[in-house]
Amino acid sequence: MTSKIAVLFVHGVEIKDPHYADNAIKLLRAEYARACRGAQAAELEIEAAFWIPVVEPGLDKIVRASFGPGFTGWTRRLDDLVHRINNNSYLAMLPLVVSGLLGRVPGLSKAHWPTLRWAVTYFLGDVIAYQIAEGSDVNYEAIHARLDEALAALAQRAPDAPLCVIAHSLGTVIASDYFYDLQNSARKKSKKSAPASSAAVQRGETLTWFYTLGSPIALWMVRYPKFDAPIKLPGRTRSAAARKAAQWVNFHDPDDIIAYPLRTLNAHYADAVDSDQAVSVGPLILGNTPVSHVAYLNSRKVMRPIAQRLAMLSRPTK
Repeated sequence: MTSKIAVLFVHGVEIKDPHYADNAIKLLRAEYARACRGAQAAELEIEAAFWIPVVEPGLDKIVRASFGPGFTGWTRRLDDLVHRINNNSYLAMLPLVVSGLLGRVPGLSKAHWPTLRWAVTYFLGDVIAYQIAEGSDVNYEAIHARLDEALAALAQRAPDAPLCVIAHSLGTVIASDYFYDLQNSARKKSKKSAPASSAAVQRGETLTWFYTLGSPIALWMVRYPKFDAPIKLPGRTRSAAARKAAQWVNFHDPDDIIAYPLRTLNAHYADAVDSDQAVSVGPLILGNTPVSHVAYLNSRKVMRPIAQRLAMLSRPTK
């Protein structure tokens, strides 16, 4: 059995809380302990990459210039609701949804439909900011550098451990791009943020599990029509046990309008992705709406099968 398993979380759009994964980590640890059935098992070493500070200042500047300081206060209140949702408070979903129905708010005369404006500005803004612009990949590289930092922290504690990546929303695109760059020599040479460490986990050589939650990766097929080079899981080749445990599962709630299946895109993704797992996440009523997009990380329906798969490699062989 392996002595340690490294886990990397990668968040999606509009996450201004560095502790966004705290509840998900707690849930994963609990489900992992249950899956290991009390046996001595590999220790989970977990890091949460936090990349939003790269793009947040630019977006804040835009809303201040366009709608004044009052709108900044409104976004802070909405960010607080998102923070509470990240920490498993489904009750916070209700005021967030209700605020989206408000076309006018006192004190915000310049920002009609302020919550929808917030959603478009920060959600779409994150996506636009991440794209490589002609002659500049500053944001792209800076965001990937945040993943470098998280992997470097994991490398300190588990340099050669099998790696599990759990990514949500735009984070699935970022993680996929990041490991694609590590796995392809042309991008390796141009990647300014390439890790200098010799640790296998930081070089992506131990990537064994990839879990994409609410992923819009399919939309990038519009930009790259061939779309014939999904990332690989090099950790599969490290042992017979790893080959059996390794997997790429794409979790998608059918009510989540941002999430798409991946295996149906083409033969390359059908071969790379082990399963498109339809799952219902979120609370009653709201879980049956597009709001389900924010609920994957707090769902046992997602964390339990991930934990069970990690336990396959962790439990001692009989």
